[in-house]
Amino acid sequence: MSFIRKIMLINFLISILFLADRLTKWLALQIPEGGVFLFSEKFVGFRLYKNFNLIFNIALPEWLMYSLIFIILAALLWLVAKNYRQKNIFIIFSLSLIVVGAVSNLIDRLYFGFVIDFLSFFNYSIFNLSDVFIVSGVGLVLLSEFLKKKSETAQN
Repeated sequence: MSFIRKIMLINFLISILFLADRLTKWLALQIPEGGVFLFSEKFVGFRLYKNFNLIFNIALPEWLMYSLIFIILAALLWLVAKNYRQKNIFIIFSLSLIVVGAVSNLIDRLYFGFVIDFLSFFNYSIFNLSDVFIVSGVGLVLLSEFLKKKSETAQN
C-alpha cells in the first residue's frame, strides 16, 4: 500500500475516532444524576464528571493550563509534520491519536469550561475516549522507541 493510501486510511480512522469521542461526550451530558452502572457503583459504569483540571486532577491557573495545552499541541503538530517528511506511518498514527484526543478535550474546555469525563471504572477513575486516545498514542510512541532501541542494541 502506498504512503498516500496509508495516510488517507489513518486520517479516515482518526476522523471516525474524533467523531465517536464527540458523540459519546454529547451522550454523556444526558447521563442521569448519580450515573448508570453495571452491577454496582464500585464496578463499571457511566457517570458525568466535569473535569476543570488537567491530567490526574492537577489544578493550574487557567492562563498556565491553556498555555501548556497550546505549547504541547504545537510541539505535537511539529512532530507529526517531521514524521510526514520521514514517512513514518506508525509514529504519524500514534501522534495523531494524541493530537485528536487533546483537541477534543480542548474543544470541551473552550465550549463548556471543563472536560466531559464519563467512563467510570471501579469507583476509582473517570475518563473519556479522548483520554484513551492520548494514553494509547503515548504508549505506542514509547513502544516504538523501545523497539527501535532494542533493534539498535541487537545490531551492535
